[in-house]
Amino acid sequence: MNYMENILENKWLLENLVGIVGVAVSIFIAYHILFLSRKISKKDKLEHKEKIKQKTEELLSRIYREGIRSKVYLVNIGRYFKDYPSNDEKLFSGYSHIRANVKSTRFNGIEFFTEIININIGVNGRMSLTGDNSNGILKAFAVGVVPYEWIEYVDLQGDEYEGVPLFYCHFKGSIYWNFWKSYLGFGYPYKKIIHYRESKNYHEGSDPEDMKYIQINQTIFKK
Repeated sequence: MNYMENILENKWLLENLVGIVGVAVSIFIAYHILFLSRKISKKDKLEHKEKIKQKTEELLSRIYREGIRSKVYLVNIGRYFKDYPSNDEKLFSGYSHIRANVKSTRFNGIEFFTEIININIGVNGRMSLTGDNSNGILKAFAVGVVPYEWIEYVDLQGDEYEGVPLFYCHFKGSIYWNFWKSYLGFGYPYKKIIHYRESKNYHEGSDPEDMKYIQINQTIFKK
């Protein structure tokens, strides 16, 4: 009985060998295609990052060298082809464009000045926006970070509406100034907001411009 079963099993293997090999080859090919596509995707991301970074650094160089203004517009790519420059805020897409001032390039994206704020310094150096200021008030700069992959294109010439550089972005960041809108998870171009203060050790004319600011790594409480 065992002998007959072995014959039948071997016959089944022989008859299905081509199919088994075909499945194995298909899995092998699919795996390598996926691996190759991921490699290409990473390469494309790096090339895109380098392109956006070079354009931005060209702009920053002109700002420092020629003294031109650093004002730019971050344009919502999701609304640009629909209703730009109309700028009424929409619930599920945010504004069509917002104003900012370009600050610097970083490994993880472009930094833009958004506003100047006062930080209260309280007991034991605790920092807050509206709390105790018994130890003084610090002028700080709120800076938004837009990842390179969220920026589709940079137009340094701008258009006829303002004539300032345009950064065409995906508004995929949370709206941080409105409590319930923040739960949407999108509608703003910044992935995160960080804060800087002016450096007391900066020497204008000899130090690089970006050394003028030092990031505040301490937690800033709302109250």
